[in-house]
Amino acid sequence: MKIFQIEEIKQNLIQSCINLNAFHFLPYLLSPSVTVEFPNKTRFYGFLKSILNCAGKDSHGKLQLRIEREPWDKEDVLSYNFYDEVHKTPRINLKVKEGNNRLHLDILPF
Repeated sequence: MKIFQIEEIKQNLIQSCINLNAFHFLPYLLSPSVTVEFPNKTRFYGFLKSILNCAGKDSHGKLQLRIEREPWDKEDVLSYNFYDEVHKTPRINLKVKEGNNRLHLDILPF
């Protein structure tokens, strides 16, 4: 199993979300450098795929990333929010925590 650099993993996560293609991120998700809030990576991947499919149906125009810090999150957690050209709320919301050469991911359902 290939070990990817954290920056490479983040860039491919972003590209997967912008292009609404969960399969593109699968090799990076399986890296030992990535941990998830879900019971396992298979369930995380299934939910990511579902979220991206829904975002593709509900979005208008190309998605754009805004990395934001929500006031209720811990200091070391960032929100990767993907907005379309119409809605004021993000179509995709990922929680990303980086530390100790690891990337910890979570997806919010709304």
